[in-house]
Amino acid sequence: MKAYKIALLLLISAVGFSCAACFPEGGGGLVNPEYRIINVWRLAHAYCDDVEVDTTSFNMDDIYYQAYMPNTLYYIYADHVMNVICSYHGQIRQSTFSTWILDKREKTLSLDYTLLGRHYVILSEIRKLTKNELIIEFEEEGRHWRLEMYSQTGY
Repeated sequence: MKAYKIALLLLISAVGFSCAACFPEGGGGLVNPEYRIINVWRLAHAYCDDVEVDTTSFNMDDIYYQAYMPNTLYYIYADHVMNVICSYHGQIRQSTFSTWILDKREKTLSLDYTLLGRHYVILSEIRKLTKNELIIEFEEEGRHWRLEMYSQTGY
């Protein structure tokens, strides 16, 4: 009986550790990563080459930065469709032709969308993915980006 309990505990521990290793920085768990990514994400912090993107450090008239402004919303839906919503000169703007693909094995998230006439194709590495937090990093036009987003759905 004692050997049975030890074997059961070892099995439960092995399953727990393998699930915790699904994504780095504590993003594991028993919920499939694809279900965790489906959410409404608010961009809290964006860093370009380790400089935080905000209205004082970047030219806000440059459409290039609009997708990376704080409070931009990323709606990621179950059917691999997404929507990006930002504020541009006080007007709400949303993306068109927007899709996403999660590669669980490679721990990458691909985002493809058009916002304010600019086409974004982003292949990002997932640094953290929990039900409340998403952190991705990617290279774009010779710059290193880090986006930190938080869930807006209140799970």
